[in-house]
Amino acid sequence: MTQGLQIPLPMRREDLATWHNWLSRSATHALESWLPIGSKTERSAYLWGTNGLGKSHVLQACCDTWGYNARYIPLRDLLQYPPEQVLSGVEEAGLIAIDDIDAVESESRWHEPLFDLFNQSQEGGRCLAVAAGCAPQRLSQLLPDLRSRLGSLPVFHLPSFSEDDIAGLLSLKARSSGLQLSDEVGRYCALRLTRDPRAALGFIEQLDHLSLAQSRAITIPFVRETGLLLKTVAQ
Repeated sequence: MTQGLQIPLPMRREDLATWHNWLSRSATHALESWLPIGSKTERSAYLWGTNGLGKSHVLQACCDTWGYNARYIPLRDLLQYPPEQVLSGVEEAGLIAIDDIDAVESESRWHEPLFDLFNQSQEGGRCLAVAAGCAPQRLSQLLPDLRSRLGSLPVFHLPSFSEDDIAGLLSLKARSSGLQLSDEVGRYCALRLTRDPRAALGFIEQLDHLSLAQSRAITIPFVRETGLLLKTVAQ
């Protein structure tokens, strides 16, 4: 691809999206073995699942292990820009991580450039990590050849969180924040929270804030007093 006029692109990455704060679950072991977790992956993959299950986290964690030779492209944030500009030079990266590819399903101007990028990355022996909200065969509005290329990648489904998964996520977030959260309190909260990991993370952040503000240890009585569980479930 040729270099054109440079424009500022919001290719955001979450600051803490690394393998160090990734929650390993029994349902994600196959994915973690394939990439593999914590190491510089030399493999390509297609990840799909509903919002908030960790697709972006996986892509960004893979980019973190590659360092400067990786490109993370959150397509949903970049739809307003010319695809040729967004993708210019991307094929030279060792790892190309394309997030939310389903966001361009009805944006036909993106199909050919992405198809070309796929072919160039494969010919150059690059790694390609792609994430979407559905399996590749369900991207019915995509260019058929592009959909076929995506379907040729190893496909991994990220399933919904269980109650135990939510408890594990609360514990992981607490440890990374330096928050003292006992297993008993974690299980108590997980039992009463929804299975939405984003809501669980928001809950533990608010709980941390209130604990610090009131200089209180996090106990079950304190959690009850805050009313946060009721607010989170009601959202």
